[in-house]
Amino acid sequence: MPKSGRGHDSARHDVGKVVMRSRTLRGAALSAVLLAGTLHTPAAAASATAAGCAWKMSAQLPLPPGTTSGMVWATDNQGSYSGTAWGADGKRRVLTWKNGTFIDYGTGTARTRVKGQNRAGTVIGFNSGGWIVPTGEGWRTRNGRMEPLPKPPGTFESYPIAIEDDGDVFGQISVTADDGAVRRSFVRWPGDRPDTFEILPLTLPKDAVLAGIDDDGTILLNFNGRQGTYAVGLWRDGVVTYLPKVPGATHTIVRAISNGRVVGDTTHRDSAGLYHTDGVLWDQDGTVHVLADTSSAGQINRNGLVGADSDGRANHDFFHHVWRLGTLDFTFPDPDDRVTVLADDDTIATTHPVPGTTDVRPAIWHCVR
Repeated sequence: MPKSGRGHDSARHDVGKVVMRSRTLRGAALSAVLLAGTLHTPAAAASATAAGCAWKMSAQLPLPPGTTSGMVWATDNQGSYSGTAWGADGKRRVLTWKNGTFIDYGTGTARTRVKGQNRAGTVIGFNSGGWIVPTGEGWRTRNGRMEPLPKPPGTFESYPIAIEDDGDVFGQISVTADDGAVRRSFVRWPGDRPDTFEILPLTLPKDAVLAGIDDDGTILLNFNGRQGTYAVGLWRDGVVTYLPKVPGATHTIVRAISNGRVVGDTTHRDSAGLYHTDGVLWDQDGTVHVLADTSSAGQINRNGLVGADSDGRANHDFFHHVWRLGTLDFTFPDPDDRVTVLADDDTIATTHPVPGTTDVRPAIWHCVR
């Protein structure tokens, strides 16, 4: 199955700070194979002792003149990264970096986000138009610039989720119908017919919110409303398999999925009646790992590398952690080093602070053993 990059995003469609894993919807629409493996419920507190990997910053990515900050949002998993750069006006310029240089696709808005990148170099993203009344326009790069994705009349929001290596883009649109109701649909924008779109016959289960898509088309879901505050599950061909509940959890949110593994966080109440959150990993065999001294786990790659926020109560600051499955691998030295992308080649993209300023630079890290 072709791959596309993924990144860290705070857009409205994400659940909390979901880092949606960009993967194809084709498998979800057509495949009838349920996720392999049996899920079970034992929870094991993972070790908070580092495993010995020495992560080193190998590069800070260059920025265009007139910009002072930048961030990686996606990768092709083979050494190329895409994201945005901005200056004093806050407007985002969309870039792709490779081998120490960049391609500049032009300027969007202050809320422009990159959502994915394929191996052919095409980038997809979204220009958000508002918070209270969400609107926005999806785009892809073509002929060296951002190009709006086509949409039917009445569409007030188009939102790309994933791009395949053949150029097909998958996402969602929101349309105001003649009766005034809002209708959301899944859409494919064909790579070989860039001026067209196709509405897909795909409807999520009731009360479900999409949180991520795996390589095989399995869709990761959070449930709200009458489903309860803890229900999270995997969905294929109309069948939901619920993930095991973490013992003692009052609320659970899943944030990303890769290669059958899921990360997220749970809320529990301590003996004093205070609520706390923990980062959690559900492994391929269903084992639940509570990641010690973390408050959330938001990213995972297909090799089991996990990005997690530390628990400030335990660490006296909010440092970012990298875990390898259930074992702590690395803690970044500065609380402002924030993981934005975990590539499948096990490189990590972060934002790195510029001393004495509020600016950040996009940086790439490698593991040195």
